[in-house]
Order: sequence, then C-alpha cells, then structure tokens
Amino acid sequence: MSSFPESASRLEGLEAGLAALQSENYPGAIAQLSEFLASASDLDQPDALKARIGIIRAKIQSGQTESAIALCQELQHSQNEQARAWATQTIAKLTPVETGFVPIEPKQKTRRKRVQQAQPIQQVQPIQETQESSSASSQAALAQPEKTQHVWQNAGRAQRWQPLRRLNPARLQWAEMGTVVMLFLTLYGVWSAAIAASWFWFRVQRWLNLSPLIPEGEVPALGLGLSLVIAFIASPWILDAILKQFYGLKPLSTAALTRYSAESYRLLQRFSQQQKVPMPKLGILPTQAPISFTYGCFRKFARIVVSQGLFDSLTEEEIAAIYGYELGHIAQWDFIWMSLIAVALQIPYILYQQCAIASDSLKAIRIQNAFSTKLFQVLSAVASIISALSYGFFSLFRYSGLWLSRQRIVYSDRQACNLTGNPNALARALVKIAIATDETIQHEKRTPAVLESFELLSPISYRSATTLASLFKHLPISTLFQWEQANRNRIELMLNQSHSLLGIRLNQLMNYCQEWHITPEFEIDSSVVENRKRNLVELAPWLGLMLGNVIALLLWSIAYLLHSRGIYQLNWLASDYSLFTAFSLIGFGLGMLVRFNRFFPESQTEQTHLIRFLTQPTLTPIDSPKIRLEGRLIGRTGTRNQLGQDLILQTESGLIPLNYCSQFGAIGNLFYRFPIGQPVVVTGWLRRNATPSVDVETLHSRSLLRSGHQTWSVAIAMATILLGLLQIL
Repeated sequence: MSSFPESASRLEGLEAGLAALQSENYPGAIAQLSEFLASASDLDQPDALKARIGIIRAKIQSGQTESAIALCQELQHSQNEQARAWATQTIAKLTPVETGFVPIEPKQKTRRKRVQQAQPIQQVQPIQETQESSSASSQAALAQPEKTQHVWQNAGRAQRWQPLRRLNPARLQWAEMGTVVMLFLTLYGVWSAAIAASWFWFRVQRWLNLSPLIPEGEVPALGLGLSLVIAFIASPWILDAILKQFYGLKPLSTAALTRYSAESYRLLQRFSQQQKVPMPKLGILPTQAPISFTYGCFRKFARIVVSQGLFDSLTEEEIAAIYGYELGHIAQWDFIWMSLIAVALQIPYILYQQCAIASDSLKAIRIQNAFSTKLFQVLSAVASIISALSYGFFSLFRYSGLWLSRQRIVYSDRQACNLTGNPNALARALVKIAIATDETIQHEKRTPAVLESFELLSPISYRSATTLASLFKHLPISTLFQWEQANRNRIELMLNQSHSLLGIRLNQLMNYCQEWHITPEFEIDSSVVENRKRNLVELAPWLGLMLGNVIALLLWSIAYLLHSRGIYQLNWLASDYSLFTAFSLIGFGLGMLVRFNRFFPESQTEQTHLIRFLTQPTLTPIDSPKIRLEGRLIGRTGTRNQLGQDLILQTESGLIPLNYCSQFGAIGNLFYRFPIGQPVVVTGWLRRNATPSVDVETLHSRSLLRSGHQTWSVAIAMATILLGLLQIL
C-alpha cells in the first residue's frame, strides 16, 4: 500500500482549493492552492501537480494570461511527461497567433497518467506535416486518416436531480436465474463428457484384453448442486485468497481513498447509511491495468476492488462515478451471482497460468543426465496439456456468465447516475478506461491476466477497449459509434460478448444528461439510419437447419398419412424420429458450404487503412474483406499462449486481435511457436463483430505460418453432413 505523508489538513486545503475552482471562485482557489504548494516537499507529486494545474486554470479564467503562461513554462520542466504535454498545449492556446509560435507536443514514450483537460471541448485537427516530394509518400499520406486530438469538455453535473425512473427488474432477474442454471448445466455437461470418455477408455482396454475398472455411470447432480452452494457462500474468501496470492491485492484505507477521491468516500458513506449496510471492504491491485469490480455472497460481505491504474487514469469525480457504478451492483444484488461465476472462472484460470509457468520452467532446465532431461520434458508436456485443458474450461465456463454480465450493466449505469448525479463523469470514465486499457496492453506487449480473468466483472471489456482506443485517435466522438448505431446485426453479434456496446451505453448516459438539463460531455450522432437489409447468405446454415426440419416433418407426415390408409411400407419413417436430427445436420452442413465463398473471399482488397473498415456501418462478418496488414505481433509468450489465445497485431492504426487456427486445429497450435515481438505481415479476413478481429490466412515473419480456417470450415460442414447421412442409414 502506498504511504500517505500529507496530513489531513493539507489535503483538506487542496480539496478546498479545487472546490473553489469548480465553483468559479478563482481568487479563493489561487490562494488555497498556493498555500498548499508552499508546504509541498516535491512539486512533481500528483497532488502538487494537481494544485499547480489548478492555479493555472484559475489564472486563465480570471484573465491573468501572462502569469498563467509563466507558470506553464515552469511546468514544462516537470519530470511528469503528461504535465509537460499539458503545459505545452496550454501555452499553444494562450500564445497570440501573431507571434507565429506553435509549440509541438513532445512524443509520449510511456503510458499516459491521469487525463485532465481544462479547455472547452473542440476537435483540434493536427498540423499537417510537410509531405515528401515522392509520389509514394503522397499516396501513403492519402491512405492514412488524419488523427484527431480530443480535448475533454469536462461537462458539469446535476446540482439537484430527480432520480431516474426505476427499471423493470424482470430482465435482470431472468438473467440471474439463467446464469445459475447455465453454470449448473455446464458442470453437468462436463461431468457427462468425462463419464463418456471413461467408458470409451474402458472399451479400448477391453479390446486390448486388459482388466479395466468399470467407470461410474451417473452424474452426481446433487453433489454438483451442493458444490455450487458451498462455492457461493465461500466466494468472497476464495476470491480474497486468489487476489492476494496471485494479483497482489492489498487493503485500501479510507484515508488513501480520500486522497484520490474524497467524493468516493462520501458516496460510500451515504450509500451505507441509506441502505443500512456496512461499508464494503475496499481493496487495491498494484497494476497499471485500469479495472474495478465488486464481489461477495451478501451485502454484508461485499468487496470493491480497484487498481492503481484506474486511480492514475481518472479524475476525482470520475473515480466517484466508477464507485457509484460498483455500488449499483450491490444495490441490485447481481454481484452475488457474478461472484459465483468468478469462482468458477478463477479456478481453471489459475490452474492454466501456474501449469504454463511450470511447463516453461521445466523446459528451461538443462541437465547433463539424459534420463533426467527426458523426465523434465515429459513433466513439461504434461503441465502444458493441463494448462491447455484448463484454459478450455475457463473459456467454456465464461459463456455461462455472459447474459448476466450484459444485462446488469444497464441497471448499474443508471444506479450510478442516481447516486452521483453525474452521467458525464461516468461517460468520461468509461472512455478513459478503454484508452488506458489499450495503452496498458501496448506498454506491456500482452494482455494482463487480471483483465482477462476478471473481464465479466469489470466496467468494460478489454476486448472492445482496443477498438475504441484505435478509433478514438482518428475520429471525432460524434461519428465514433456509427457501426454500433446502424448495424442491424449488432444484437445477435452481442450474444458472445461480455458487455453491452459502449456506444449504446454512452448514448444512454447522454440521454440522462438531457433529462436532467445538463450539458452532455459527448455529442453522439444518433441520426444514422439503421441498415435493415439482411443478406440471407449469412443465415444459410440456420436456414438449412430449419429446411431440414421441414423436410423431415414432411416425410414423417406422408408416412403417417399412408399408415392411416393401410399402407405400411413406410412405417419406419413414421416411427423414426431421428430423421429430424439427421436432416437438420445435413441442412446445417449444406448451409455452411453455401456460405463458404462469401465468408472466405479470395480476392484481396486494395490496401485501405484499417480505420476505414472499422467505421463502415454496414460491414458484417459475412461481408468480411480480405486484407493485408503490417505490424508487430504482441501477446503472451511461451506456454501461456500455446493456443494462440493472446495474439495481437500492433499496427500504426492501433491494436487488432488475431484468430489463428492451425491446419490440425487447436491441437496443432500446441506445436507452433508464434513470432511474438517480431514484425509480421498478416493476410486474412476482417471479422467486424462487436469486437473486431482478423481470421489469419498467412502470417509472415522469418518463416511462414498458414492458418486452417478454410480447411476446418469445410471439414466441419462435411462431417456434419456425413453424421446426418449415417443417422439415416
């Protein structure tokens, strides 16, 4: 835990100065903040920088431009890179145009800390660089969209507000019940598959004339149910232990929280008094990945955990908005069910991580003894297989929590606004978390484990954060979410997503602003007309499945009609209900083959910037263009990425996830070593889902890797058709 050398009185002086600034009492703000700075030992500490910036803002608003410029020039010598950049940008705004002085913002080399902008919102177009005389450079410049620098408006909040109308809890309650049922059925299915595998192994041993033990034949449904009940009751302590052991969780004192956001502490106190529950236990994770989540089995045992990266990325009122969001989960009681899901996810995920680390460690051991070397290789292979299976279980259990994870967001966003009266702060916080998440992944060159393992509990999905951050650098916020507003496929494309579309959430938050008559932070273009055309080719597998059922029903009806008229030659059709399954499988497989050419086009699109594809409102997975991208491959190294689960292409436009499947399927991925950290050229098909990605065809580095997406698509279609034919025969 960080130390807090400042006394309470000094912190109160800082808060009083910032409050005076917010209430437009500029002389009082300057006096309070100057007094705070006079006793500061280090002017580059976060609180001191906050005070220095506050003084500059107050002087600007009170007309003391020359003094503000002088203070900005002093701030340009700060050791904090973000403070220097802010000072340079502010000088550029304050310097008269006649001087011709246009300072250039220094290039950032490290990830950005807390974002604080005082200027009114505007779209600042960058100064176009001098172009080279060569035609190649001119064409490259035309292909590259201009970057847009966003300046936060820091729009205000409601001073007095009428709480928003309470939403019907039915959707949330159905999602909660469905989540528990899905988790139980998933466990039941896994156990049934294990029994089937044991019986298969039993038959193999019998065929080999061995004497195997007869496996268990029933699924212990009662035992599974009791296990879920125990996991539910013990979930806060199980997650406490996991977070402390593997993620470095530490308690967060109220004094520490007050240092970052006094409003958050007051919000927690008020919520506890109103709800008549103890204040949630607070924790902090020492990671730069911005994340927050709530867990516990009852309100009495609720915990709210945030990361250091979240504190560094947000302002005081934005931190309070996030705490309000987490309190919304407690108010709606949905956090208790997500805690159960979190336990079910963390157990296989920790096993995946630890076995992967053990496998890599065993591979690194070098011993002269041949027997010992062979033993370590075998142990490494076993650990690698366990790691891969554990990650498979993690991915499987994740699906059981998707429905509730999406549904509860609507209620918590609304509850956060009711608690804080500040939908603008929540909107800014969500966008800044997405940007900081993207910066963290780019800085660490991989996806942090805490982001993946606690994705369902976090405010936004790290998977969609990279897309938003990439678009945010090139587009005005008003047109950033055109795909989410206009694409009619967005509903079904959300079925495998953990969070609602961010554009829809922000639009709803801005509607709350209008309802309370406060200036919205973002102007989101909601006038885009939804594309209602649907290409039947994309539905070919499902249409084939339905057509197969219709044909089976027609044959069954004919046989039944003949039987009623005394014609018994087709009696077998009337009594064989497996026809429905068989024809459904055949229809589904034929539909996949019909869709194949559209799903995997051979003609490669001319090199167009990635951003242009991501902003096409009508683009769907079936209309996926074949593209060629250059960049650097980043992701986890070693056994932790043996399935290719964390392959990310780092391009000039931003990050784009890659989906790689070897010619031998997921098992074949175990024998590949991806060129992590190397420059690569990727060709493949851009899948514009809620989380865009690229299905890799080829991956060029020092060697060439070919993917098997097309091969496996045909193989699955043919296998489905053959299975249907076998059922008929």
